[in-house]
Amino acid sequence: MKKRLTAERRNEIAQLLLRDGNIKASALAKQFDVSTETIRKDLIYLEEQGIAQKSYGGAMARTELIERPVALKQMEDMDIKTAIAQKAIQFIPENGVIILDAGSTTYALAKLLTLRNDLTIFTNSLIALNILSDSSNRVFALGGLIRGSSKGMIGAWAIHALKSLHANIAFLGTDGFKNLSGPSSASYDESELKQVIVSCCEQTIILCDNTKMNSNSLFQFCDWKDIYALITNQTGKNESKTLIENISKKTNVFFSE
Repeated sequence: MKKRLTAERRNEIAQLLLRDGNIKASALAKQFDVSTETIRKDLIYLEEQGIAQKSYGGAMARTELIERPVALKQMEDMDIKTAIAQKAIQFIPENGVIILDAGSTTYALAKLLTLRNDLTIFTNSLIALNILSDSSNRVFALGGLIRGSSKGMIGAWAIHALKSLHANIAFLGTDGFKNLSGPSSASYDESELKQVIVSCCEQTIILCDNTKMNSNSLFQFCDWKDIYALITNQTGKNESKTLIENISKKTNVFFSE
């Protein structure tokens, strides 16, 4: 029982770190009714897991793990994300049924899909719905609770709808995959949704720019062998090239022009 409670406490601390950015050991000790020495061991464990970075009197989340709002991300490197989206659209069949994830790179794809008129599109992304609603495609919203940071809909309603679907292809985003065996998400709820999407599609493609090779997040939602392909942009870093070579042993890797 003690081990299970320790795991639960450490998971909650990790969630607090990702939400708030930093935490004090004394406040955590009071919140969980344990000693500061116990909290210190928890923070050491989370640091070893790559989640926390110890600071004076507490810890802070590793910068690359803190989820940034999609409103900010969609404004950055849009030429790169558009090129990735242009590569992705080549995989969409005529009269295809597709699922589009919430995220800034999938939003770039949504903008290109407004030029099509033959698709059936399901998405949990509010910003994608906003632009796709004016297209000639058939567009369905996956309902659920709205996450402010990603503008994505999550939870039981969305999952229930997904379990009734069979799609040709899905496009998912990721918060990174460094030192992981597959893509990850900062949100448990979004990770759970992505797992269901992978299970109800003939093919799943991960879309991301190459900065995601240098970061990861808390919840890995699938293994590379579970998806059809990764589409990203070229990188000149040797470390990233090695990572891509390892990924290509499990799935297809395509680069934008």
